[in-house]
Amino acid sequence: MRMSSVPATLSRYDTLHDMLEHLYRQYQTGYLDMDPLELVRQYDDPKDQEISAFIAAGLSIGQYELIRRAIQSVLDHMRPSPYRYVQRFDPLKEGAAFRDFKYRFYRGRDIQLLIWWIAQMIRRSGSIKGFFLNGYSASDPDIGMSLSRFVRAILKLPSMPVYPAPPPKGAGIRHFLADPMDGSGCKRLNLFLRWMVRKDALDLGLWSEISKSKLVIPLDTHITRLGRYLGLTERAAPGWNMAKEITQALRQFDPADPVKYDFALCTLGKLTDCPNPPDRIRCRSCFLFQFCRQAAVE
Repeated sequence: MRMSSVPATLSRYDTLHDMLEHLYRQYQTGYLDMDPLELVRQYDDPKDQEISAFIAAGLSIGQYELIRRAIQSVLDHMRPSPYRYVQRFDPLKEGAAFRDFKYRFYRGRDIQLLIWWIAQMIRRSGSIKGFFLNGYSASDPDIGMSLSRFVRAILKLPSMPVYPAPPPKGAGIRHFLADPMDGSGCKRLNLFLRWMVRKDALDLGLWSEISKSKLVIPLDTHITRLGRYLGLTERAAPGWNMAKEITQALRQFDPADPVKYDFALCTLGKLTDCPNPPDRIRCRSCFLFQFCRQAAVE
């Protein structure tokens, strides 16, 4: 995987908006090899993309090389078409395929259950999108309530014969299927929604029925850190309220598409080595120096 270094300050920007727009243009598909979306884009069929994206988002935690390995190991079992694989998925017959899977807090049964739930969503509503839209309301101020309805509807689907009941909060696949109404930042679910709803050179835009203005930023460690440094949030604890606050701050720059800067900021976070404690020499070479609240100044 190619890792590029962050450029030193190229020029001074009049506003944070100018800098964010520059980052958005700079960190597009040229940095896709640092993101799980690269594995989703190996498929041409939108049906395959939707399913592989749901799985990829669910496993997107930790170091990228390990994330990539975990995602690919699941998708390898679903060749050549994740959609066709899910259509014929039998949890009793296919469970052995994932017996040895282990990544972070996920085990083979968690992947088996996730695919079983995807299969049921497709059988009931034709697609994951169709299942999501059953609980979507365009009148909600953001995607939070619709996302909560989506998660709760999934948890009502039969988990047998994989599990006698869905795993409890904070266990197994529930790390992915978190509920924003419980205060979770829902990073991986919001990442999946960004891929599905937004449309540009990076994101797929398969769910045109949902307004991108409703999206909430996927709150990972990089967005949390840069959100604080850039004054996008005053909150100390990450969670749904922080994700909404950062999204609201970004909405002033693009009300119709507040999470358009997510990939750029996240990529910048991966490439930036922020000194702790701040160092006046290293801080001055950082791309964010002009706007950073934590930067060491003379």
